[in-house]
Amino acid sequence: MSSMGAAAQEGVEAAPPPAPDWDTIAFEVKSWGAPRWRWQYTPQYGGVWIEAVSEDGAALGDYTLEFHPLEAAAERYIALENIMRQLPDPAPDSAECEQMMTDMAYGTVRLTRAATTTEIAWNSGCMDEDYAAFLGLLREADQMVSEWGRAAPVSRTEPAPR
Repeated sequence: MSSMGAAAQEGVEAAPPPAPDWDTIAFEVKSWGAPRWRWQYTPQYGGVWIEAVSEDGAALGDYTLEFHPLEAAAERYIALENIMRQLPDPAPDSAECEQMMTDMAYGTVRLTRAATTTEIAWNSGCMDEDYAAFLGLLREADQMVSEWGRAAPVSRTEPAPR
């Protein structure tokens, strides 16, 4: 009997994975108006992790951008999308924060599907409990992609835009 069940299961094809929710997921971190790092990732083409590198003691705005290519990998994109799917809709607004610490990193996450991009601004200075949960998801996604980026070699450098 069990061999009949196994034969029946062999004829069943697994369902294809769902199409991605977004064509591109992008993230940027700034501090005092200057970029710290940013990345973008797509399911088909991979992406790039870009870090702003400064010499010790360099003036604000004196940095070089280092580009690290990220190879396309379905399992990576699925892991990234699984985190982003957990973001609250609508995202909390740091302008409504009750417990704000100034001078903290801030940035934007961009979720693009076809011609539509959803931009979500964030500010790590907001210490409200619901906002901290939102930041935790962003931090998880950023740490994962930044780990991929740090492991990739620098493909090119550019001076800071003037």
